[in-house]
Amino acid sequence: MDHLPLTHSLRYSRPSGVVEALLIITAVATAAATVEEPLVAPLIVAGAVFMLAAARFKPLLLFVVFFLPVSPILQWALPIHDLGTLVRLAMFLGTFAARVIYREPLRKWLLSGKLTQAILAYCLIAVVSAVVFNKPSDAALRELMRLVSYLCFYYVIIGWVETEQEIRSIFRVLLFSTIVVTLFGFYQAVIGDYSSVYNALYPIQEDALKIGDWSGRITSFLSHYNGLAGYLNMVLPFALAIGVFSQGWLRRMGRVTFVLGSVAVLLTQSRGGLIAFATIPLVAAWFLPASPRTRFKWMARVCLALVVAGVAAGFMFERLSSVDDFTSVTRLAIWAGAAGMFLSAPWMGVGFGNFSTMLGDFVPVTAGTMLEAHNLYLELLAESGVVGLIGYAVLVVIFFRTALRHYRKPLDEIDRIVGFGAVAAMAAILMHGTVDYIFHHGPQASSLFFLILGLLAANERRRKSAEASS
Repeated sequence: MDHLPLTHSLRYSRPSGVVEALLIITAVATAAATVEEPLVAPLIVAGAVFMLAAARFKPLLLFVVFFLPVSPILQWALPIHDLGTLVRLAMFLGTFAARVIYREPLRKWLLSGKLTQAILAYCLIAVVSAVVFNKPSDAALRELMRLVSYLCFYYVIIGWVETEQEIRSIFRVLLFSTIVVTLFGFYQAVIGDYSSVYNALYPIQEDALKIGDWSGRITSFLSHYNGLAGYLNMVLPFALAIGVFSQGWLRRMGRVTFVLGSVAVLLTQSRGGLIAFATIPLVAAWFLPASPRTRFKWMARVCLALVVAGVAAGFMFERLSSVDDFTSVTRLAIWAGAAGMFLSAPWMGVGFGNFSTMLGDFVPVTAGTMLEAHNLYLELLAESGVVGLIGYAVLVVIFFRTALRHYRKPLDEIDRIVGFGAVAAMAAILMHGTVDYIFHHGPQASSLFFLILGLLAANERRRKSAEASS
């Protein structure tokens, strides 16, 4: 202990924060019970999160991960309307305050690592495109606030998650949360309605997320069925990896999550979501076999199984058997509008988050049209131009290189789980991105994406620490 630096001693010799947490939760519960104004209660929650984060009460992160699919809408006069954004910002501020108090280096936390630098660069491009090269709309301010909160969430993860056990705990909570999400989605399918719980969570809906009356497509606790499909397609690769590489009850939990989640993706009836889901077994068939000959057999079997499953899904749900004329016409019109936006400002775009408000300037917008590009790459080009697309591409390349290194040169099973899960999740995102832009379908998918980024970066730091000590 005599050889540890002062910051290390300060960090680990202090109390765990349990007593402080109980006092804070009691105080917040008492205060919230006496508050009626819609503005005050969320701010009390944010204050409690700040204090818990400053006290380094690490179970707070597990609590947030479990409730990641739930992002209640707040009816108040601010650009942002979801509670999750407020929680993520408060967690970061509390974490920042703790690091300042205990004199821990900020530069290493905020700037070190190629993945962190790539994420930060992309976020800066998005901000500059919106507020420097363009005039931000209310929608742009809302998306920028969310983007900043996702970046803050990423910093919380890499600041708190340091050990194999902590990563494993996050996976346990994420799997359990996803099982609950799928079961609630099945409940919606049984009763034939979004449910009173959903209506209470989302009493108002942003224009881009309006889903209308029940149409047979489940949303679970998320605000949109396409968002649910995108969310599940990022969790299921990790569930599959845990089901293959882990041991004991966690392995069984991973397999149960994968089966239930696969059925839930089908019940969303999201064509883009199902196409993206198909990439997960294909990635597994490519990476898991030990020899090229076995790989070829697995790929052939998976392709055949996907074709059969696709035909069966078409018989089960009429929506999956064809594309209606309204969807075809509106999708082509939106893509034309996205191309027009890009050509009007090819380098920095029309501004991050401005797509929905500016689409009507380029093509006629009809009622019931979801105001997003229905294409990840076109939306990137339209909102942040060539510079934004390059920034995102660099982030993806660094992401893949880091994840592949973890999978191919593992130090333990966590490396294989994180590596495979991250590769397959990003592949699903990129495939889904050819027909959809899931990051505007609510904050849950984006929060999960930055959680994956954070886990990958945290595991990279853990690996470097282990290699340096060996």
